[in-house]
Amino acid sequence: MMHKKMLLYLLCGVMMLSTALIAKPKAVFACSCAMQPSAETHVKEELDRKTAVFTGKVIKVTPPKQKKTMSTADLVQVDFEVSTVWKGELKQQTAIYTAMSSASCGYDGFKVGDAYIVSAYDRSGELETGMCDLTKPVSTAGDELKVLGKGYDPLPLSAGELFPGNGDAANEVSKESGASKLQLIIGALALFMTIGIVVRRARRRR
Repeated sequence: MMHKKMLLYLLCGVMMLSTALIAKPKAVFACSCAMQPSAETHVKEELDRKTAVFTGKVIKVTPPKQKKTMSTADLVQVDFEVSTVWKGELKQQTAIYTAMSSASCGYDGFKVGDAYIVSAYDRSGELETGMCDLTKPVSTAGDELKVLGKGYDPLPLSAGELFPGNGDAANEVSKESGASKLQLIIGALALFMTIGIVVRRARRRR
């Protein structure tokens, strides 16, 4: 009788273990967004609550600086070439920040060269956005863009401002300019030396 009970307990344990191994664990996310309303309601809410709403093309994505302890909430900087604005005073070059992972409600789908509609809020002087906001690729935001209607142009860049990533180009231009100046100086020196040699030879012939 005792052996039968032990065998029964062992069989139950094996069945429970098999079930645990077969069952696939579900992913658990720290961030969960409320069910989004219709496009019209969502757009109106975003225009009321957010600091900026715009569309633009991503021209640079800068991950957070590496450190000993990294967090999914560490901010990624995403630089945009802004095309149309519906709220906020944005320049043609605008930086937006978002948590590096969707686990912390960050929008991790930004790709260089792609266009997005972005809604962002001001946080300590910086614009931040996330996966629960209006932010999404322009290609999937047809309904939202219809509700938004016609926007306005971003503010032009002031003198000396460059788009992100153009610093390298500026350095190349500076290097080329410096090289050209050096070549002119060398050429002038060579010309003077040639004239000097010709003058000396002419004097010797006299």
